[in-house]
Amino acid sequence: MVTFAQLKAVDPAQFEQAADGWHKVSSSASAAKDRLDNEINAKLRGGLKGQGVGAALGRLERLSENFHYMQVECSLILTALNGLASELRAAKKKLDNAVQDAQDAGMTVKEDGSVEYKPPLVLLPGQEYEPPGNGTPFVTTTPKQQAQAFADRIGDALKDATDADGKYAKTLGKLITVADLSVTKDDWTDAAKDRGDVKKTVGDYLRDFPNKDMSPKNNALWWKSLSKEEQAEYISLYPASIGKLDGLPAEDRDEANRIWFNEQRAKYQTELANLPPEPKPKYILAGRSMVLNREWTKWDEHKKHLESSLNGMKRIQMRFDDTGKVDAFDNTRPSGYKPTGDGLPPAYLLDFDPEKNGRAIIANGDPDKADHTAVMVGGTNGTLGGINKPVIAGTNLWQAASAMPGDPKVSTITWHGYDAPQSFFPEAMKDKYADKAGPDLNQFLSGLHTAHDPSANDHLSVQAQSYGTVVVGSAARQGTLEADDVMLSGSPGVQVGRAKDLDVPEGHVWNQKAEGDWVPKWGAPTHGHHEGLTQFITPKDPIFGANQMSTDTHGHGNYWLAGSESLENQARVVVGRYDEVQLK
Repeated sequence: MVTFAQLKAVDPAQFEQAADGWHKVSSSASAAKDRLDNEINAKLRGGLKGQGVGAALGRLERLSENFHYMQVECSLILTALNGLASELRAAKKKLDNAVQDAQDAGMTVKEDGSVEYKPPLVLLPGQEYEPPGNGTPFVTTTPKQQAQAFADRIGDALKDATDADGKYAKTLGKLITVADLSVTKDDWTDAAKDRGDVKKTVGDYLRDFPNKDMSPKNNALWWKSLSKEEQAEYISLYPASIGKLDGLPAEDRDEANRIWFNEQRAKYQTELANLPPEPKPKYILAGRSMVLNREWTKWDEHKKHLESSLNGMKRIQMRFDDTGKVDAFDNTRPSGYKPTGDGLPPAYLLDFDPEKNGRAIIANGDPDKADHTAVMVGGTNGTLGGINKPVIAGTNLWQAASAMPGDPKVSTITWHGYDAPQSFFPEAMKDKYADKAGPDLNQFLSGLHTAHDPSANDHLSVQAQSYGTVVVGSAARQGTLEADDVMLSGSPGVQVGRAKDLDVPEGHVWNQKAEGDWVPKWGAPTHGHHEGLTQFITPKDPIFGANQMSTDTHGHGNYWLAGSESLENQARVVVGRYDEVQLK
């Protein structure tokens, strides 16, 4: 039980000062992690080879993971300490107000917190007179009752302080870890549990959270109104929510999403490891035929979801670990091709969600500081488990664009940020997926502009392929597509009939249609702009008004083949070298 003297003497600022110290430790761990990942490890990957380099990288990557885990846990401690300070300050204020009110009423608050009031008048032996206190008609409060009320208020303040002391002591006591050098899935599972405990303990301490429908500009204003320590607290308690907020700096979104990524990967790994045995039998008799057992089907779907999502997370982690490599995908290159330019830049995770089909937004290089940014919108069959090819496409475009003359500062973003149709028929023939995704794309693009460093050039292009071009068209139709250039590859139609309807300046819509790509023809009746009964306008039609870029690739999915003219043309548009684009 917290005593009157203890609460009277406590200084909540001392806990805030301790929180400041933990914030410094967390920030130092974060800086050390970033230096390892983006400087030391990146240089080792880009310039050296051999068993010794591999062994050194393994140890340094493990050290980086330790720094990241330290950063997360220290942020939780600072949040808990600030929450404790907030509750103690409220309890102390309640106590001080009660004491002051008692003193103003002419009463004395003793060292044990009891309240002593002026003794009543003695008229005759055995008889006392208590003068009536102030009160409304028919309601009279005597000095004795007033004293009791003040004592009750003091007791409430002491109870609040005692409750806070107990629950925070319990929560802070759990924020410990095993003294080893390996950060395992169990550690990240424990970190997620710690976050849940701290969130429950601090209660309403952090509740000034933006409405999910707030604009990127308002998100940015709210974030800038917070101190660095307050930002760290929000990231520590709400990583998934902060990571999704358009308009926030890429570095902060990445920090939040990396926490969520590690915790979700640990969760999925644990679920897969603890998956119950396959239900038997697989088939059961229904009437005269055998059908799949529903229990088995549910088990199989869950198993496939876990495996697919973990494969996608593995691929994302590989991209993190590829920072600094000049050629991270040598097994996908045409024979004899060697990429030019520097090694891959740091990757930024701008959104992540493994549920259902899964979502991930991954940037090559910091889009806030890039002079040229390209957002790549994929098409049908987009899942977290299938993110490997979109990631390769994004890195290939970054390498091609950043290798252009003048060393342009480029960021390319794989925008795997919507629920894509999972089949060509019938799902990809419907507009509903694009219509739902369009506003999200607009908001994301607006957020990029909002967070962009004003000292850098802000040239933004959108590159879309297949059903992704329908998303881009729907975004322009429903709102404003805040882009300078739009590139379309293998488009079945974009819901609008003219390039001018895509919101970019005249002459800044670019189209590619490769030999052997059947989607523009067969998708036109569904997504092309209907003019008359039989005319379905798509970007490949002259009347649409797009610049028709030359292509040397074949088929629907090879527009980003390294070293190809198809890819080089996209890269020229990304960096604004329009006069060098090869047209048909």
